[in-house]
Amino acid sequence: MTEEHVTHRKTFGWKKTLVYSLLPTLVLLGLLEAAARVAEAWVPPRQIDLGQGFDAHVRLFIASPGNPELLITNPEREACFRKQQFPLKKPARAMRIFALGESSVNYLDYEFPLLEKRLQQQLAAKFDAVTIVNCGGLSYGSQRIMAVAAEVLQYDPDLLILYCGHNEFEELEQLAIANLKTLPLQRVLSKSALCRFLRDRVASFKIGQLQEEHNQRLLAAQPDSKKAWGHTFSREEIATRMAAFRNNIALIIQMCKDRRVPIVIGSIPSNLIKPYLVGEPAVKYQQIQDMFARGEYDKAVPLAREILKNAGRHQSSDEENAILRSLASGYGIPLADVEGAIIAAEPHHVPGETLFNDHCHLNPKGNSILSATYEKEIVNLFR
Repeated sequence: MTEEHVTHRKTFGWKKTLVYSLLPTLVLLGLLEAAARVAEAWVPPRQIDLGQGFDAHVRLFIASPGNPELLITNPEREACFRKQQFPLKKPARAMRIFALGESSVNYLDYEFPLLEKRLQQQLAAKFDAVTIVNCGGLSYGSQRIMAVAAEVLQYDPDLLILYCGHNEFEELEQLAIANLKTLPLQRVLSKSALCRFLRDRVASFKIGQLQEEHNQRLLAAQPDSKKAWGHTFSREEIATRMAAFRNNIALIIQMCKDRRVPIVIGSIPSNLIKPYLVGEPAVKYQQIQDMFARGEYDKAVPLAREILKNAGRHQSSDEENAILRSLASGYGIPLADVEGAIIAAEPHHVPGETLFNDHCHLNPKGNSILSATYEKEIVNLFR
């Protein structure tokens, strides 16, 4: 037997050994994959927004599989957006409004049908029907909202309304979690039922941890605010993010002007009674809350606003509102002064007394004021 034949047999034997070694593992993985697919019939996988909206190639709306003339919310985006649908071709004399923003817009879903009816009555000379498409994304900030605006401007809108400013710092953490460098690998793995099962178990565990920490903060006499965020923002980082916020909103407005689509933006009130701050600002704010408790509203409000403005935050501040007001004035577009309307409606004119559910989301009465404030500007614009 020649040396060549011996070498060939050794090589063949090595490959064969490797295959036999891996075969049990492959069979086990195959069985687990099959079991995971069967399990999904009873427990559907979580809706995961891969890329979390930072991947501009993933559209918010896609053609309906059963009717290509109908646009529906992309199932990949249903984790953050409401299920919506509207015809690709807008009917004659129909008014189409896209409402852009964050969770505060997402939660207006029950308000929008009422607003549609009121607008239809007041603008009957121009439109036979009014449709508001809810494009409010949970935890979305201006960077991702800008991508949504660029998309919906392709759908023949008559108006864009924009309400955002609470999530500018949270969005930075969302960007870190999205891990865009591994996004192609995430998409490949998400096609496996077994990977989806493991991913959902990890997600459930993390959500449980966050919920437990949240409950502990609510029950504690002194909330452990240091655990609320993974990063404390410096003054320089705050200034950089506010510059980005201004630039993003300005680009949205400019896109609308280039398309000759009207836009109404709004100021965004923030709970000053019970804000959601972390670290040193949270400790400092305790003195402000003591002043509110004593009824020293006039003295406490300026101090509260100053602390909120100079902290990384889960809610808007005077800084965001100053930017929104400045852009509205500079571009000559309507500003729905929601902040002013909420302040006027509070018993002592301090946002957070009666009209908030939490640090940034308005309660039903507050949302009614928000809707009416935009309604006034929309009617003035189209009349």
